[in-house]
Amino acid sequence: MKKILMAAAAVLCCITIASAQEGRNQTSDITLGDVQYAHHDEKMSAGEAVGKILTGALTGQTSVQATKYEADVKNAIIKGLSGAYRFRYNDGLQTGDLAEEGNIVADAIITNIQAKSNTQTWKDTKGKTQFSTYYTGIAEAMLTLKDAKTGEVILNTSFKGQGTTVSSFSTSDQAIRDALGKLSNRITAWLNTFKPLQANIVEGSTAKKDKQKEVYIDLGSSEGAFVGLHMGVFKVKTVAGKEAKTQIGKLKIEAVEGDEISLCKVQSGGKDIKAAIEAGQQLQVISIDK
Repeated sequence: MKKILMAAAAVLCCITIASAQEGRNQTSDITLGDVQYAHHDEKMSAGEAVGKILTGALTGQTSVQATKYEADVKNAIIKGLSGAYRFRYNDGLQTGDLAEEGNIVADAIITNIQAKSNTQTWKDTKGKTQFSTYYTGIAEAMLTLKDAKTGEVILNTSFKGQGTTVSSFSTSDQAIRDALGKLSNRITAWLNTFKPLQANIVEGSTAKKDKQKEVYIDLGSSEGAFVGLHMGVFKVKTVAGKEAKTQIGKLKIEAVEGDEISLCKVQSGGKDIKAAIEAGQQLQVISIDK
């Protein structure tokens, strides 16, 4: 009977841990809702825009609203929403999805799509005027995140991607394409900060003298862990009934060794991490940018 009770307790414990981890890093659906474009200048055709840029190449500088890229900016926003750790991009939430807690609709206003040129001139050895034109592309958007179930606004935030060409043979199109890639990355990075992956240090691995070199965390393949993921290590304490965190180090996942475990290399803070582990202090591990 005692063995049966112990087995039942072990199963219950595993279920509790699994449930806690599922809630800890639970993913949500996110979709792009309304998309609007706020024009800062008169809308012009692609040919007119190129013509204005070429004219600017002769005068030194110019700036045009490249509205032909509206669809590309929309796709860049979708790419940014799709890349976040704890969100699944859903191309249009269905009625059933609205009933689930945590799902988000992101409405977008494209506030700026711009191509700038900057021309440098000089005299060659024969005294003939030469010039090179470099381009800067800018793509900006504001996202309004709303609860998919209630329509309640969670927050508004703005993103900017900027790309600059470095070759005299480059084009304004290349600069804008670079800016769109940066815009996607900014959105993904922000969502990963807004809703990061979380874990705990479960065991110290390799150590050298008073510094921790490697640790195991309870984040594995089932929750989206991957080799190269950077994690911050935080001391946690309660102050006036509120949780306070202090970062003491950084980790990088070296190997995903199972559904719920990964081996991490300690990149910084090895001394503090080792001391905290030995003292039995509460440590929280949260995904961060590099």
